[in-house]
Amino acid sequence: MSNEKQAVTDERDSKSSKFRGYRVPLLRFQVNDVCHDGATVVFGAGLNFHELLTDAVIGVLSALYTPETAPTHVRSVTLILRPMDGVAYTTGMDIDDDHKEIHFSTNYMAGVHERSHGTQDKEEILGVIRHEMVHCFQYNAMGTANGGLIEGIADWVRYKAGFIPPHWRDGTAEHWDQGYQNTAYFLLWLEKQYGLATVPRINAWMKKRQYSDELWIELFGEKPEALFRKYKKTFEGSPGGGIQIPTHRDTLEASLSPPSPPAVSPSASVPGNDMADDQSYVEVTKPKQDTDKANDRTVSFFQISEMRLLARDRLFKLTFDGDEDGGAALFFNKFDGLIEVLDPKMTDKERKLLLVTALRKKAADFLSRADPHGRASYDEIRHRFQIAM
Repeated sequence: MSNEKQAVTDERDSKSSKFRGYRVPLLRFQVNDVCHDGATVVFGAGLNFHELLTDAVIGVLSALYTPETAPTHVRSVTLILRPMDGVAYTTGMDIDDDHKEIHFSTNYMAGVHERSHGTQDKEEILGVIRHEMVHCFQYNAMGTANGGLIEGIADWVRYKAGFIPPHWRDGTAEHWDQGYQNTAYFLLWLEKQYGLATVPRINAWMKKRQYSDELWIELFGEKPEALFRKYKKTFEGSPGGGIQIPTHRDTLEASLSPPSPPAVSPSASVPGNDMADDQSYVEVTKPKQDTDKANDRTVSFFQISEMRLLARDRLFKLTFDGDEDGGAALFFNKFDGLIEVLDPKMTDKERKLLLVTALRKKAADFLSRADPHGRASYDEIRHRFQIAM
């Protein structure tokens, strides 16, 4: 190992830390032109960049993983403010891809400040950095993932954190992989249909496999286009084809809703993400007049401590009576997702015991016939249900 590489390793070991069970890599902050108007905007937003970057790391990891499954290969993340076109992009350092860089345009932030008269500065900084931080830690199907899905997951995490630009609208996408907020809203709909673990399970699937429609068929039983058609049908008859989403202040309370559960897969190295996010995030035509102190609050770590309690409560309330055709796939997606949040290492016997408590009527009768002696494994039982129901 070279001296330079050894120094990097030593620095990682000494500078990384743990917070709420998650490993936080070394965090750096670099400004290429402190006199740029956009840099002045960023500094004037009143943000503590140690807290901002730490919160972003924990927010991303807790949205997609548990402390046990979160990737630990990322050695450092450097936020670089510099004049450039576009909004932001994330890449790995040339010497070592495990050292990530988030390049954030000061040109863009100067424009945000001018268009919004300063009312959107803070939330846009928080939102863009949260989006880009996802690219430091998400899986990407060994470099083969659909680009729209990758960007959609990043904006899904941004949405769950509550950093929602006023121009985002649900239901306006024409294709499932249109990317950014368009795909994020599709993922939010999938989450409502298939349970809290939906997006983390999509991310986990892409850990060691190349991307294909098998992802969707294996997790949801259908190709993405068919799922997207169902999503679009929910907006039929809506004026304008979509619903405008309120700003972060208006949705702060809603963002305290149940958190996204962690993924199933254990950690592993992820190929570098070289993603240029040139999409404009803020379109403001009229400044806000009555701001609220709630605007200065960020949703951060409160979700983590209650995640397992929430999963336990929902698991105890989850039932399946076997009356709906195809309902078994939906039920087991929800059941498995909650189990992975509650205890990823739960034994087969314990899973079967919890399953018995959830089955009703036809489903309970079917289990007694399918496994009369109680010798089948949980996976075998699930497979028999999905074939029969």
